[in-house]
Amino acid sequence: MKIVLTLLVFALISTTNIYAQKQIKPKLSKIESLFKKGELIEAKEISDVSISYEKTMNNPKTWYLRGLIYMALDTSASMVGVTSDALQTSLSSFNKSDVLNEGEDKEPFITDDVGIPTTKTQQIETYWGFYYNKAATAFGEKDFVEAITSFNNAALIKPNDTNSVINAGYAAVQAKMYDQAKNSFYKAIELGSTERDVRLILIYVVSTGQKLLEESLEIIRDARVLYPSDNELARQEINVLIQLDRSEEATTNLIKAIEAEPDDPNLHFTLGILHEEIGLKVDSEAEKSERIELARKAYTAAINADPNYYNGHYNLGVLAMTEVNIYIKEQNSLGYSKVDLKKSEELEPIIQEKLSLALPLWEKTVLLKDDELPALETLAYLYTMKKMYDEAESIQAKIDALK
Repeated sequence: MKIVLTLLVFALISTTNIYAQKQIKPKLSKIESLFKKGELIEAKEISDVSISYEKTMNNPKTWYLRGLIYMALDTSASMVGVTSDALQTSLSSFNKSDVLNEGEDKEPFITDDVGIPTTKTQQIETYWGFYYNKAATAFGEKDFVEAITSFNNAALIKPNDTNSVINAGYAAVQAKMYDQAKNSFYKAIELGSTERDVRLILIYVVSTGQKLLEESLEIIRDARVLYPSDNELARQEINVLIQLDRSEEATTNLIKAIEAEPDDPNLHFTLGILHEEIGLKVDSEAEKSERIELARKAYTAAINADPNYYNGHYNLGVLAMTEVNIYIKEQNSLGYSKVDLKKSEELEPIIQEKLSLALPLWEKTVLLKDDELPALETLAYLYTMKKMYDEAESIQAKIDALK
């Protein structure tokens, strides 16, 4: 019995020694062969040893193969649970390979059975695509938490890719995870994104989602440096100032800025929006009318400063149409009694006069930018109301072409 036990112990020691010898003498060709065959568990075991084995630890291919193996473990459905940190291990291994390969002209690659090479860049792109597509699918299925995770993983694989970061932010907004969303959009901006929509959604997240009005004001003002004549951003800034009870302060500051730079149409335009927004908040009809008139004067000053200033013409046109619609609505509300018909007749010349005032404003607006559907549709409506049917048909053709 003692002899048998001794033999078993000896056998166990011998087997362990053989395995240890295999472990301390990894061959990169063996690792690559196992990887190509899909024998990932054994490839992983040898690769794990290769990174501390003296003859292979400083070889860039050692780390490159390790990155490929862990990438395959991470993306293979049959390998779930084999390792808990496959993504990070893969990326850190690829990065180590890059450091060791610095100064070399050729990037690492492996060939398939017929000798066609696939480079590390191509493999990274495939890895990124795996997570990006996974995220897009999750987003479409309204699994926003999974979408956030996968978009963030895609961003880890390609750190300079703003698409993944921005989409992670959009998914977080859908999930009402506003801290996550804000972090994503700030990161996209840090990476160099100049997209207007990124700023707008960030403003929404910070001002509406988190109620951080001062912070949202900073974001808006930074965005307006990029888009100084943007109508929506100007409105956002004014709305935030009003919520902060700083509308009069904003008015004073704008007037001072206009005095310093009277030829800047953006300043006049912003003042016009401020008057409009304040007018929407007050209860007095007299004060509302006063604010509308101040807005009209500010927009007029904007186009006097720059006759081709699109936003000024557009907003003047909107104010003119608002006046027209007051009378049209009143006319449409009338019945068919003699009194109502007489009142309708009395309103008609007033409507036509208001339409005549609005028409040149919208003609100029469309002349400045003839691919904006709202402006084109308004002009087509005005031509129709003025019985200028040929002109209306011409504008309608443009609308149909754009649609």
